[in-house]
Amino acid sequence: MSTYIKHHSNKRYLLWGIVLLAAVGGVGAYFYLHPESLPEWAAKTPVGRDLQTTTVYKWQDASGAWQISDQPPPAGTRFQVEKYTYDTNVLPLPPQLQRK
Repeated sequence: MSTYIKHHSNKRYLLWGIVLLAAVGGVGAYFYLHPESLPEWAAKTPVGRDLQTTTVYKWQDASGAWQISDQPPPAGTRFQVEKYTYDTNVLPLPPQLQRK
């Protein structure tokens, strides 16, 4: 009888372990997709700061127009790498709103 109880206890621990991993994974996925919802203490950690930034590549194409993308430019093109927080606007102002 004790083997039966021990066997069922192991299954119960395994089930609770799977439930715990799923819960932690779900919370992690939520904050990965919604970094603005991170608690203040978590946002100050290196991982929290990385979740709240976006890497942007900026370069000029052959015609002289500026290109901004989250993907690197073609090989051989000079570019700048810039990091922005999730709430930063990286698009230029329309000409009618720019100061002259």
